[in-house]
Amino acid sequence: MEFPCRLTMGAMLQFKRTVGKDVSQMNWEDMEELLTLMWCCVSSACRADNIEFSIDFTMFCDLVSPADMAKWNSAIAEANEKKSEKEQ
Repeated sequence: MEFPCRLTMGAMLQFKRTVGKDVSQMNWEDMEELLTLMWCCVSSACRADNIEFSIDFTMFCDLVSPADMAKWNSAIAEANEKKSEKEQ
């Protein structure tokens, strides 16, 4: 099963409401925070695309493999690199 996953304002707001801090303050080495951000990104993208997403956080974690996390971390790192290049 595949769902869209992208960082949106809605995902960042959902993360803040769930964790209690901004994405900019998250610990990128904390597995739970990473999974929470990923869940928020999928949840928000599905809402925006009008795709049903009724998977709770625990089930979401059960469905995510280490390979999925590695792929997502690479995508986030690449996006951060592009952002840094534009700012220079």
